[in-house]
Amino acid sequence: MFLANLPRRYRNVLLRVLTPLLLLFAAQGAMAEEEVVVITNLENANVIDRAYVVKVYTGAVKGWPDGSPIFVLDYGQDSELRKIFYSRFIGKSPAAMRAIWSQNIFTGKAMPPRVTQEDSEMKRIVAGNRNAIGYIRASQIDRTVKVIDR
Repeated sequence: MFLANLPRRYRNVLLRVLTPLLLLFAAQGAMAEEEVVVITNLENANVIDRAYVVKVYTGAVKGWPDGSPIFVLDYGQDSELRKIFYSRFIGKSPAAMRAIWSQNIFTGKAMPPRVTQEDSEMKRIVAGNRNAIGYIRASQIDRTVKVIDR
């Protein structure tokens, strides 16, 4: 083993430096593996695809296909789940999304999504609002919301 051949003091220094890094990478890897799902209210009969979800979250559309308004939910800017969602579903970084929404707000094109902090809050709001759309960890799915995209 590589560490066994090092003098004790170098081995201790190396372990003190590498251990936090390995834990950080492991934590990020676990979150990166988390599946994210897009959810709507159970009573929402609109059928949409991923392209429509992208339009919703970039402010390109303001309503459901049936004409009713969309109530968009998002997580805070520091949320890891938000980073994963924007990367996997929208194909943009959080910085690019901030720029898009800044432009939407400045031009009056659209209002930004309402920010929630937890999956339970996101589910509660979506379950209680027929026009709501949001996203949560797949592990948090229950019978109160409908999954429209994985």
